[in-house]
Amino acid sequence: MSNKTHNFLPTEHHMTLDNGLRVHLLPRPEFHQIVGVVGVDYGARDNSFVQNDQLVTQPAGIAHFVEHRLFAQPDHDAFTRLSELGAMANAFTTHSRTSYYVSTGVDNWAPLQELLTFTQEPYFDLPSVQREQEIITQEIDMYEDDINSRIYRMILSRLYPNDPLGADIAGTAASVHQITPEQLNLAFEAFYQPQNMDVVITGAFDEQKMLAFIKQTPAGQRKSQQTVTKITPKRQPIVTDTLEVALPVSRNKVVLGQRWELDFNTLARRDILKMAIVGSLAIDLVFGDFSPTYMTWYNDGLIDDNFSAEFDAERQFAYVTIVAETAEPEEVVEKVSAVLTGLVSEVDKLQTSFELVKNGMLSRLINKLNELEEIAIRFEGQTFDEATLQDEIATVQALNFADMLAILKTIPASSIASIIIRSDMIELC
Repeated sequence: MSNKTHNFLPTEHHMTLDNGLRVHLLPRPEFHQIVGVVGVDYGARDNSFVQNDQLVTQPAGIAHFVEHRLFAQPDHDAFTRLSELGAMANAFTTHSRTSYYVSTGVDNWAPLQELLTFTQEPYFDLPSVQREQEIITQEIDMYEDDINSRIYRMILSRLYPNDPLGADIAGTAASVHQITPEQLNLAFEAFYQPQNMDVVITGAFDEQKMLAFIKQTPAGQRKSQQTVTKITPKRQPIVTDTLEVALPVSRNKVVLGQRWELDFNTLARRDILKMAIVGSLAIDLVFGDFSPTYMTWYNDGLIDDNFSAEFDAERQFAYVTIVAETAEPEEVVEKVSAVLTGLVSEVDKLQTSFELVKNGMLSRLINKLNELEEIAIRFEGQTFDEATLQDEIATVQALNFADMLAILKTIPASSIASIIIRSDMIELC
């Protein structure tokens, strides 16, 4: 067991049970509820893996499909039962992780029992799988109609060619209809193993009683089996030619992306976390609402307040995306590309703004301490060496401008991918 204490915040407890399940107790005695999360180190990108020396490749969208169907138990629907027990529940799949969570009252642990049961006991029958195929197909169609979701996938497919990152997390209509109960069971047995899962509990509870409670649930009792080896797609060169498409938008849009080559295989996981924080700070420093670059472009009428710049990092990938609405798409592509290419020198000019941007990030993170769901759901497991929101805050607090600039100089970045979406062209895609 390891314990972590940060300033005035309660001590956090991290332990691994005999079956390999990792348990993280983050007490918040001043709250009047408990949030529990079961996180699985398995996401939409993990379609290929090695099991018993054999390469297995499954249809796109299967991780999301498992998430949908796992609530279905032989004699009840877990989501309905959780609602009847007075809990709020939800689940989501990202490219690298699947999470199930419940929010319940401090004296009502029955929803936690249900959470730690249905996530360990799959039931995939053919009729329900066939019904789910149609439901998920409708979901895919809905996201295909969402312009922002569509262009986000498009830029990722330019940054990561021939990689599931560029596809819908839910898959395609064709891939979803290839999924069978047997494949779902195979995916579950491959990835939903105790040693590949984290249980995060935060809120008001007695730590010793909660640990004893978790140990007697199916999650704590289930025996571990051999895990599989994930196959990370080999990185291909990004597509640098500007793609021009026509979509039903009221104004021209541009979206740009840059891949950051963080070395997830050799660097310490906390160093990866620090690099991710540096990336977010650098992008906010250079492209934020009060940066000289943003204000110049805004005052010149080149961009409007729909401009956004984001840095994202998950297991084995990190990238920057920038989206803008503009009457001058070519000029925006040129100017943003120049800034991204010279990011280190751009950051170096802005030392006087560093503390303001850093404090802005700190205030946003500290504000999340007021939300139990944020505390629990932000947890990324082994990706950042079990770092919690408290660890993120401590990392930001310790960072100074010289450190940020030095770290930024060590991170290799790719060329720029760009897309122009015009509202006045004949449909090209």
